[in-house]
Amino acid sequence: KALNKLPGGPDIVRKFPRKYWPYLHLSRLDKPIGAWLLFLPGAWGICMAPGLLSVHLLGLFGIGAILMRGAGCTINDMYDIDLDKQVIRTRDRPLASGQLTKQQALQWLAVQLGVSSLILFSLNNQTIVLGLASLLLVGTYPLMKRVTDYPQLYLGLTFNLGALMGYSAAAGDLGLSPFCLYAAGICWTMVYDTIYAHQDKVDDKRVGVRSTALRFGDRTVQICTNFATAMGLALFMAGISGGMGPTYFIASFLSSSMIMRGLSLVDLNNPQSCWEFFIMNRNIGIVILLSIILGKVF
Repeated sequence: KALNKLPGGPDIVRKFPRKYWPYLHLSRLDKPIGAWLLFLPGAWGICMAPGLLSVHLLGLFGIGAILMRGAGCTINDMYDIDLDKQVIRTRDRPLASGQLTKQQALQWLAVQLGVSSLILFSLNNQTIVLGLASLLLVGTYPLMKRVTDYPQLYLGLTFNLGALMGYSAAAGDLGLSPFCLYAAGICWTMVYDTIYAHQDKVDDKRVGVRSTALRFGDRTVQICTNFATAMGLALFMAGISGGMGPTYFIASFLSSSMIMRGLSLVDLNNPQSCWEFFIMNRNIGIVILLSIILGKVF
């Protein structure tokens, strides 16, 4: 049976006054893994851009990732309120459980998008255009699980646009390397979010939600291994085009090996195992980030 509550990150929500808890849970502030997975591709792009590393940009993208991840979760839950009531893992979410109304969620969404826009409009024009384009993806992603078996691909297109935005913000233009990072990120998302979707596959099938977990079925590990291989190739191309040193290629190979190892161990019929694989991907993304930083020097 699916677990009622799967372990997340440290519950920092309790550090805030109780009246704000439903809003912060709506933004998944208690589960920071999503913000990490949104932030890391942007950090890759910032660090691979020519010139000195911009800690200022990393800070802005970090705050932006928390806000936009929260906005995306808010939009998702507003779309999925009726579906969430029927799925064990999601029925306690603030909208599905009645802790918040849709009007309150809409107001909270406006706050998150408003603060995010202040960050976006502090960047260069090219990055602003990319950021505005990402809003279309963020706003339509929750619909994908109703119209296609590949919502994870759409999530990959959405979550990893930060690779282009980060590079653009730091360098002022785009080249081959950020597009290779973008492709690597998409393949990465196809792996971790397909495994993540296996947590809910029984309920999803019952209520009509579509996913690559259901589409791939028993072939999931094999197909995800292919995506992990493609991710490694894209990272290799990013390193070549970005002029990275040997350390980058060694560390990026390590990240692909970590995914392969995780895929060999995950139990797709155990929600706990799927969750542990999912949260492991923060470390994989950090390894790639460190490989870029070190690869510019060694």
